[in-house]
Amino acid sequence: MSGRVLLTGAAGFVGRMLLEHWGDRFDLRLADVRDAEPSAHEFVRCDCADFEAMKSACNGIETVVHLAADPSPRAEFYDSLLSRNVIATYNAFQAAHEAGCKRIVFASSINAILGHDDITPVPWEAPIYPINVYGATKCWGEALGRVYSHTHSLSCIMVRLGSPRFEQDGDWDKERPSMGISRRDTAQLFARCIEVGDIDYAVVHGVSNHEHSWLDLEINRKILGYEPEDGTAFPKG
Repeated sequence: MSGRVLLTGAAGFVGRMLLEHWGDRFDLRLADVRDAEPSAHEFVRCDCADFEAMKSACNGIETVVHLAADPSPRAEFYDSLLSRNVIATYNAFQAAHEAGCKRIVFASSINAILGHDDITPVPWEAPIYPINVYGATKCWGEALGRVYSHTHSLSCIMVRLGSPRFEQDGDWDKERPSMGISRRDTAQLFARCIEVGDIDYAVVHGVSNHEHSWLDLEINRKILGYEPEDGTAFPKG
């Protein structure tokens, strides 16, 4: 796909990572409740829990990459998760639909399936199995993707992101199952989700290539052409 891309949560950890690695690869509109780092891209201040603000941010956009959320598995429901992970996520899907966007890429989480620690690598089609309320909010987002793909023909790709802090030269043991993903693999994965052709609905896994991976990568390779450049399957350094 081509066209303008809205990146919500652009000032967050993953948002800044994508901007660093993408450069001018995409025509971006950045959105966050906080100021993003100065760049050549348009920036709009947007609280995704405000539907009208979210809809305005989606105007003229082809693909929405929705990162904005409280990322903490320990976040309180009424204090944060309800507005930032439930209402804001609904607003992102509905605003994308009403604004005529073609695709939404939703940052789900490994927490949506974290209970499957007995069947690693976990395949994408494994039943959802959250073990915290944060993970349950990510299941909500994945379910919304099914609804909007089926009902409104909105292309929806759910990215179950592992830990985006893997360092190739870091302290890791290749014999231990890993859910880590490096910065450049994260950038590659989300870029492929934007650029790939015709997809109605898909769940993909956000992980690098590991000797013993917590998440299966078959679906990524099959539908995205994603080939990690980092992971414990490669030498250190």
